[in-house]
Amino acid sequence: MMNVKKNLRKITISLISLFNLAIPKKNNRVFFKSKPDYSGNCKALSDYIIDGNLPYELVWSTKKEIENKFFITVSTNTLKELFYYFTSKYIVTTHNEMIGPIAKNQIYISLWHGMPFKKICYLGEFDHKGMVDYSAIRIATSEVMRSIISASFREKANNVYVTGQPRNDFLFKPVQLTDLGIKNCQDKKVIMLAPTFRMNNEDKNYSDGDDIIDDNFLRVEDFCLEEIDSYLEKSGIHLILKLHPYEEAYFKGVATLSPNITIIDSDELTKKDIDLNQILPLVDVLITDYSSIYLDYLILNKPLIYLVPDVEMYSASRGGFTLEPFDFWTPGDKVTNQLGLLNSIDRIISGNDDFAQRRKDVNSIINKYNDDNNSQRVVALMKSLI
Repeated sequence: MMNVKKNLRKITISLISLFNLAIPKKNNRVFFKSKPDYSGNCKALSDYIIDGNLPYELVWSTKKEIENKFFITVSTNTLKELFYYFTSKYIVTTHNEMIGPIAKNQIYISLWHGMPFKKICYLGEFDHKGMVDYSAIRIATSEVMRSIISASFREKANNVYVTGQPRNDFLFKPVQLTDLGIKNCQDKKVIMLAPTFRMNNEDKNYSDGDDIIDDNFLRVEDFCLEEIDSYLEKSGIHLILKLHPYEEAYFKGVATLSPNITIIDSDELTKKDIDLNQILPLVDVLITDYSSIYLDYLILNKPLIYLVPDVEMYSASRGGFTLEPFDFWTPGDKVTNQLGLLNSIDRIISGNDDFAQRRKDVNSIINKYNDDNNSQRVVALMKSLI
């Protein structure tokens, strides 16, 4: 039954693609779509084109209306969206949206939303089920990641280009803490907790763990918010909590957990025209787990802590990681409970950074480029494809 549905879907999309081929394209029109809206690699590339006054007409498809005089905004799942999709020369996305109906007289560029540390698509245990192969121009940050991208999407390796990720340009364009509503932190250390999702609230069939319970955003057995707050207060630390977009709904509308903790979410960043990677330069220590955010953070060569109480279970659910052994590719302390986490933070802010050289070594393999010219290289790629 699954194969029948898959074949019918492929036939339908092929017919739409033929219809698309018959529609004239505007050669300088670029159609953007990302998750979350107006974010990540697509936003960075769009901003670069706007800032450079480059001769492209930009169209953004978004779920929520965005006012911007520099591009056309269309609502997702509307006839207007289809019109601009069918008449654009370039389709640029972060999640392979609308990749099927692409026509031969269009150029589809998949920027993706991070270099995959977790196994995805054809490298994953289950992700590939129901997938249909569609080719695209894709990007990577190094030759190693090029191979992983190629294998993940069953893409020809010569369709994957090592340009670096546009969003990493934002690492060199930091905002201020006050832009996030964080005040009186001039003399404080800033740490950020940015884990990947366990519960996929957009589609629970693709979850990799349990939901957050009783505000336990650390997902550890010894969680105690009062103890965390007390530690932050006495140590002069401010914590920024950034959940994965799939899990942000848990703390939606929650003003604060503590005066020492600031919760940020994707909608707020979009409204303020801030990208997450513009916040990373402000962070003294990043706490994460299996999220690809740490591969970007390596460029800054700042301390990392990996909070991984469920590493064995999580690894099993994904069929392992793209980069193994896990311990080598994650250059930082591995902690499994709150006590270990606070001890690790305390040691690092006291000046003990044991992983500086390892971070450099791993970064040299993951990120060929450590500059803010990633968008420039993607635009050069776009020009070369005409």
